[in-house]
Amino acid sequence: MAADALSQDDFDTIERNFRATLADIVEGRFDDWLNRWTADARLMPADLPDAVGHDQLAAWMRGWPAIKRFEIVDVDIEGRGDLAVLICHFVRVVDGPDGGESRHNARQVLKFRKQPDGQWLIAAAIFNASPAG
Repeated sequence: MAADALSQDDFDTIERNFRATLADIVEGRFDDWLNRWTADARLMPADLPDAVGHDQLAAWMRGWPAIKRFEIVDVDIEGRGDLAVLICHFVRVVDGPDGGESRHNARQVLKFRKQPDGQWLIAAAIFNASPAG
C-alpha cells in the first residue's frame, strides 16, 4: 500500500460517518449532524446559495423538510492522505401530500478531510436530483 493510500479503516470510518450523518437528519439530531462538518465546510444544495461554515449550515438545516428515511443505493469512496471523496446515489423519502410516501432520487458528492485527531469530517458537499433507475 502506498504511504498516502487510505486504509480499510479509513474507508470504513468515512462510510460509517456518512451513514450517521443521514441518520442524524432523520432523527433530528442537528447538533450531531453539524459536528460531522469542518468549521469551514461548504454545502452546495441545488438551486440555492452555498452555505459556508457552521452558522450557515445550521440555518440551512433548520429549513430542511422532515425526512422519513434515506435509502442508500450505492456508495463509492476514494482518496489519499487526509482527503477523501464519497460519491453516492440515494432516495430521500418524505411524507407525501396524500398521506403516503413521496420518493426523491438524488445523488451527491462529499469531500472528507481527516482531522489531526483522526476524525474524518465533511469539508464540502454538493447534491441534486437524479433520474430514477
